[in-house]
Amino acid sequence: MPQAQALPLVSIVTPAYNQAEYLEAAMKSVLEQDYPALEYLVIDDGSRDETLAVAQSVAAAYPGRVQVLRQDNAGQAATLNRGWAMARGDILAYLSSDDLLCPGAVRTMVEAL
Repeated sequence: MPQAQALPLVSIVTPAYNQAEYLEAAMKSVLEQDYPALEYLVIDDGSRDETLAVAQSVAAAYPGRVQVLRQDNAGQAATLNRGWAMARGDILAYLSSDDLLCPGAVRTMVEAL
């Protein structure tokens, strides 16, 4: 694959609401991708469990690789729209907080596009 500067930036948004038990695995599946031009935003949508703490803990383990935000509960569509409005990527995507990306998924998607 060419150097990161020549690759399109991919922005992935993960909205999370009361998903503490699943969020760590979801975030790691994004952060461990082999595609270097990746922007990752995780937005806690007013969770009442430990979702925000989990997101912050994972972010601390991957400094500078993920932006974690919190907002009052607005629902999934509003949360995704907020994330995409903040995103700088050429390609926008999302991953639900209880889903996983397979290794190489982002690279494969970019190559297909």
